[in-house]
Amino acid sequence: MTDKEVKNSPSAAIVYCANELTPKQLDFCVRKESLVALTLCSDKLTAEQFDYCVRKMPWAALRCCPHKLTPEQFDYCVLESPGTALECNSDRLTEEQLDYCEKKIR
Repeated sequence: MTDKEVKNSPSAAIVYCANELTPKQLDFCVRKESLVALTLCSDKLTAEQFDYCVRKMPWAALRCCPHKLTPEQFDYCVLESPGTALECNSDRLTEEQLDYCEKKIR
């Protein structure tokens, strides 16, 4: 894809051409369409890009790729999205995290 095509439709670039994007193009798409990048091509992201998406969309990280999160990222997501943490990852929560989530959603 050309840079212009990527800039005009970063989500389509991720969906249809993630494997063909240059590192610079992928980085642009990740910053513009973090949710799409996190849900559709988290395995193609650099550690920095993945962390960016996790910080921007913690609820999506808990839903789509909790197994890929570092303990620090998982804890951040739990703190930011306690309802999603309870709904999607209650079996992975520590007692402390579970208490926190239950108090936050009351």
